[in-house]
Amino acid sequence: MSVIKAVVIIIISIDLVGCNTKKKPILDSSKMLIEERVEVMKKIIEPLAKIPTDILDAHYTESKIGDGRLGPSDYFFYASIKVSKGDEKKWSHDLKEPYNGVTQFASPESSKIWWLTKEKFMKLKLYETKTYFGRYNGWMAIDDANGLIYVYTYSQ
Repeated sequence: MSVIKAVVIIIISIDLVGCNTKKKPILDSSKMLIEERVEVMKKIIEPLAKIPTDILDAHYTESKIGDGRLGPSDYFFYASIKVSKGDEKKWSHDLKEPYNGVTQFASPESSKIWWLTKEKFMKLKLYETKTYFGRYNGWMAIDDANGLIYVYTYSQ
């Protein structure tokens, strides 16, 4: 009887460990209309800061590792915010460099047409994400040439 219990415990443990290491999408703009995407982005930012300019479009995805029951969950958020050309500078006004030295390129697990390439990332200036997104880990990359703001944040 004790061998059966041990096997059951091992199987359950393997299953729980496997479930907790997979990234599960919890927020995804891919099936939303432009107005909905913009409204959700405003709801993310407005409790933390005044939005400096109109948002013309937004795309985003957030995934989570862990279920919060057997330890904490970690979150990974990626966004692209379109503003009028020239307005992106208003978003970076008074922002500091990324906290915790986070300056490495990151991208969502599944490819997104709205996300930047590593080559483009290397040419952009990075800023902190705490002001608009409430997280110290990550960066905002400002694309002055196209009126785009890229955001990568994570909790860990």
